[in-house]
Amino acid sequence: MKKPWIIGHRGVAGLPENSLEGFERAIEMGVDGVELDVRMTGTDGKLVVLHGSVVGERSLKNSSYDQIRVTPEGQVVPLLEEVLEKIGKKTFLDIELKHDGCEEAAAELIKKYCNPEKTMISGFDPKILETVHDLVPELHLGFIFNRTQDEEQRHNAPVDVVIPQFRLASRELIDEIHEEGLRVWAWTVNEEAEIKRLLNLGVDGFITDYPERVAAALGR
Repeated sequence: MKKPWIIGHRGVAGLPENSLEGFERAIEMGVDGVELDVRMTGTDGKLVVLHGSVVGERSLKNSSYDQIRVTPEGQVVPLLEEVLEKIGKKTFLDIELKHDGCEEAAAELIKKYCNPEKTMISGFDPKILETVHDLVPELHLGFIFNRTQDEEQRHNAPVDVVIPQFRLASRELIDEIHEEGLRVWAWTVNEEAEIKRLLNLGVDGFITDYPERVAAALGR
């Protein structure tokens, strides 16, 4: 696969985030992978592709899937199974688990619809990553952080990708992570100046809303 990687953040800008339409458009644009967010509904335990914990005025933890399936804006919240069935083997997937309790169900769906060796589970909680690793050892693992004091938590799970918020991606940090034999993906990188800065620092992947901007900077 080409390096650095281009990962469509929740799909691609201009289309509803975390939508099948957005993921498929990102794939058409030639991304190396797509990133999506996963949560579980509280009353019926359905895995949904959704960033936030609230839909309209309803919290996921107190709702069923039917109750949050359509947002106030009319956007359908897809089930993880629906998304994986459509794109699970079309591209590399970066599946961010937003909270614990999702691991076992997500692992089963990944084994059913995806190639685990071309799938990554990412998250802010190393315990979630450790649990997923025990369930499906072939999966890639990515540790996300947005505070400098959290970066050392990457050592608490067998990760192979470290994902700092782009402002935290310094040359010192990137070199340190590379010395550990790990890759660095930065999120969410949208501005041309930041793309160029991070490219010069040697990041291995860009999680971006604008894949075409990164592709242009890479000459692809």
